Amino acid sequence: MEQANFLEKYKKVQEKFDLPHIQELEKTFKFDVIEDDEGVFDQIRLEISDRLFVFTEKIIEPLISEPDSLSTLFEQGMITDSEREKFFKLYSKMQILKWENNLLSIDSSEKDVAVWIRKTWDFWNNELKQELMKICRKMALNWTDIKKEEEKTDYHS
Repeated sequence: MEQANFLEKYKKVQEKFDLPHIQELEKTFKFDVIEDDEGVFDQIRLEISDRLFVFTEKIIEPLISEPDSLSTLFEQGMITDSEREKFFKLYSKMQILKWENNLLSIDSSEKDVAVWIRKTWDFWNNELKQELMKICRKMALNWTDIKKEEEKTDYHS
């Protein structure tokens, strides 16, 4: 399908459901222009979900679950209990979006997908993006300042 037809179709749904401009979605979630009319809204949903759920796996889960690496062990010690609680709440909201996304993969309408895109866009812009940026800055700063304690061992013969 031609790009103009895709954009025209998206614009109609965008106006109907108050969705962000396609260029905003592409820039924010870093995906290429979708040119195929076949399942266009499902494609957008999948592109958004792929990007969004990476943050769950790479940033949030390691901070709130049992440490599975040396870096995670150190990083969990770099956050406060209130930060951990805040990230668990964000994680819960992301899990809701994830399961709603799974449901939409099974059965969806254009309206259902549009509502999910709008909900996800709002969550990203109003909550998640800023918190991820803060924690990434904090971790980078903490790793800059960290010093490995030297183990003192006393060997007796």
